[in-house]
Amino acid sequence: MSQEVEEIKSKIDIADFMSGYLKLTPAGANFKALCPFHNEKTPSMMINPAKQIWRCFGCNEGGDVFSFLMKLEGMEFPEAKKFLAQRAGVKLATYDSKGEGKRSKLHDVSNLAERYWHKILLESDSAKDAKKYVEDRGISQETIEDFHLGYSIDNWDNLTNFLKKKEYDDQTIFLAGLSIKRNNAVGYYDRFRGRLMFPILDINGKTVGFGARTLKKDDDVKYINTPQTQIYNKSMVLYGLYQAKEAIRQKDLCILVEGYMDVIPSHQAGVKNVVAISGTALTEHQLKILKRYTNNLALALDMDEAGRRAAERSIDLALAEEMDVKIVTLPDGIKDPGECVSKDPKIWQQAIDDAKPVIEYFFNQEVDNKDMTDGVIRKKSIRFVLAKIVKLKSRIDQEFWLKKLSQRLDISEDILRLEIKELVHLEPTAPNVQAVVVDKQIDVEWEMFKKLLAVLLAKPSKMGEIIDRVAPEYINDQGILSIYKNIILFYTKGNTALSDESDLFDLLNDWFKNNQLEDSQRPADLLAESFLLFQKDYLELDDSEIQMAIDGISRVFKERYLKNKINELKHKLELVESGRADGDVEEIYAQLGELIKQKNF
Repeated sequence: MSQEVEEIKSKIDIADFMSGYLKLTPAGANFKALCPFHNEKTPSMMINPAKQIWRCFGCNEGGDVFSFLMKLEGMEFPEAKKFLAQRAGVKLATYDSKGEGKRSKLHDVSNLAERYWHKILLESDSAKDAKKYVEDRGISQETIEDFHLGYSIDNWDNLTNFLKKKEYDDQTIFLAGLSIKRNNAVGYYDRFRGRLMFPILDINGKTVGFGARTLKKDDDVKYINTPQTQIYNKSMVLYGLYQAKEAIRQKDLCILVEGYMDVIPSHQAGVKNVVAISGTALTEHQLKILKRYTNNLALALDMDEAGRRAAERSIDLALAEEMDVKIVTLPDGIKDPGECVSKDPKIWQQAIDDAKPVIEYFFNQEVDNKDMTDGVIRKKSIRFVLAKIVKLKSRIDQEFWLKKLSQRLDISEDILRLEIKELVHLEPTAPNVQAVVVDKQIDVEWEMFKKLLAVLLAKPSKMGEIIDRVAPEYINDQGILSIYKNIILFYTKGNTALSDESDLFDLLNDWFKNNQLEDSQRPADLLAESFLLFQKDYLELDDSEIQMAIDGISRVFKERYLKNKINELKHKLELVESGRADGDVEEIYAQLGELIKQKNF
């Protein structure tokens, strides 16, 4: 292990660091926590501060602070090393202290834009409409500071000119999502103009994007947001989580709302365990982030027709993650939490206290508030509630609510179970959703394979080990698979004795030219991108650090492959058990068990 890594580990208390992600409970000289890497309700992860290690006895994951961060955040070793070095105050010999790395520059320019807009809101006369808006909404000066609110001047290039004076170029400003390319003309213009700015922070407090509210009554677009960038992915960020995470952990509850102006007044009123999805659909990744802090979720979303459908999708995802879900119902005449807080914070707190378990909420909506004497309505409502009960992962919870529904309707449990079997048989396979998932997998594989190739360029002698550990079947994208098989062929055709002094870039470049694939440009692009990544992140790593990077990359490829195979077998099992396909149930269970065993070890 390098001296830098040892210095970082010596300066970071692993329990203190992990407490920023998980709720830790003392267990003698150690701590225990719910493992974020598999679903569990009883803590099986142990953290030993003396030895600076952790281990989950449920899924057998374990390691040090580096391995925890790499697995939890999907980081590779170089990125984790830089992150932890900053946290520990360790200056790395290879660390880019001026922020010349692309992601560092995007973070820097976003943080500068946030501070600039914040200063304008506080000090400039041009922000008078924005000041009036926040004053009218009852937002205090302290809250403006806490959430870094700002104002973008209504001018085509105010921000761009300011940032360029600070020596940021047009391309960096554009890649951060702060400007837009002009159509049929040279140059860029500001994306955000004349709007109240809501900085979106990641879990570590870095500005990654912005939400922007118009202050013009005739503007059809009320809110606009930062587009997808290298540092901002709306499906992976929750607004207000940086400010709310400690309160969520203390209350053991996260309240999920829709918008910025639902979160901010609630925090100001003292209800701080509130975050927003900001107008997007809740995602599995966001839920996994929340599960680091709590397993309890209360939804306070708009319940018009569109909002109800969005809430149902969020509920289904949360139930799949084995979270305990409740629904917050606001009093009649109050449209959202922001309005509720401004009317009376006590009403908002009472609504949270009175939140109903999600199945109970659906009972009220679908059974108690509908005409159960109408056969069509009765059948539709019962099927709706049963479909939600089925999504509960716990069989104990399923039994509890099935009995409740049976008693509520005076219908036998056996009849309800028969209805559940029919529901499962009729459930659609959603082929269009699968197509989207495949596309996302391909994007991930390109990035992962680029890292694999970058490590090879850093350590050519490891090619044999990597080929042994990353089997071709682990790769879904046929184009990438073709490149990988070509690399394997390169290795087996007389290059098995590669040394670390070998110029692998030139060797592979020549090989690709002489062994044309169907898409000749793609291998060249991959090799070029991998070479840049190698120079940026892997060039100066020692042998042990390279090995850690290889271990991480190999593990990700294998885990993705096993997860896909497990899901395929689960789907096959559903078809066989429902009679829609032929097969041996016991054999499928045996195959599933073997794959799950491989995944856990």
